[in-house]
Formats: sequence, C-alpha cells, structure tokens
Amino acid sequence: MYRSLYHEIRATGTALVAAAVCAAVTGAVRGFPPLPGAPPGTAVAVASGVTALVLLLDVVFDVRSYRAAAPLAEDVALPPDEPLRGHLFLPGLFPVIALPTLAMALAWEPWTALMPLPTAAGWLLKATTVAVWERRNGKLLWRRSVPLGSWKLATSPVSRRPATRTATGAPDV
Repeated sequence: MYRSLYHEIRATGTALVAAAVCAAVTGAVRGFPPLPGAPPGTAVAVASGVTALVLLLDVVFDVRSYRAAAPLAEDVALPPDEPLRGHLFLPGLFPVIALPTLAMALAWEPWTALMPLPTAAGWLLKATTVAVWERRNGKLLWRRSVPLGSWKLATSPVSRRPATRTATGAPDV
C-alpha cells in the first residue's frame, strides 16, 4: 500500500526522464528534422488542445473514484511516510515507457521521442488533483493491491487519532 500522490509524482518523473533519454538518443542517432506540413504552431496547438480535453475528462472521472474510495479499517497499519526527495523515479516503469518510444523514434519518426511528455502532463495533473482533493477532504488517498494484480483506492485520516486514555493512563475501552 502506498500513497496515490507519491505514485503520480514518481510516474511523472519517470515519464520526464524517459522523454529526455529518448530525445537525447534519437537526436544523437538520427537528428530531428523540421516539422513537415503546417506551421509548427498549428500542430502544437492541436496536440495541446486534444491533450487538455482528454486530461480534463480524466480528472472528472478520477475525482469520482476518489469520492468512492472506502476508508481503511482502524487496525490497518499505515506504511511509514517517507520523503520523495530521493525517490522521484519508478525503475520498473522506465523501460515500459522508454523502450517502445525509442523504438518508434528510431524506426519511424524522430519526433515520437517526445511522446512521454503528454503522459507526464497527465500524471502531473493527477498528482495536483490528488493533492487538492486530500487537502479539501482532510484524508490521505492510498493505492492498495487487491487480488488479480489490480489496485483499489482507500482513504485514511491525515493522522490517526491516538487512543483515548483515562485519568490513570489506561486505554479507554
């Protein structure tokens, strides 16, 4: 079980590193030709508009799933909250993003080396959405594994309330 916010931030970092590595390798091997056809501004505007529309729809459906997340049971031990400073990269996700992107960039069109950038933008928007949702609702959003290799969202309070104690110091039952 791990925080959904941390997962999205790490995935964003991985996609940015994959785009940088693929662009560097593609640039060194093939170089980048000028964009064909329409002026570059038109292609960028169309791609940005489509990406923004897809991301907006994704955020709407994500917020619905955050609201439907079940609270964690009181007896579930939360993992330690480790800082992100040294963990901004998901090593298992890097080859999944970089290898197909690099293969397409080297074999087909060099500009496809930048394909991880919209994915990084989507994960960054998701991370922002999760952070805003957690702050507004006073809950942390967790991703936990379920059978069949899938995952499910769960929530917990920002901090667990300590057990109440009586005047003698014994836990109140």
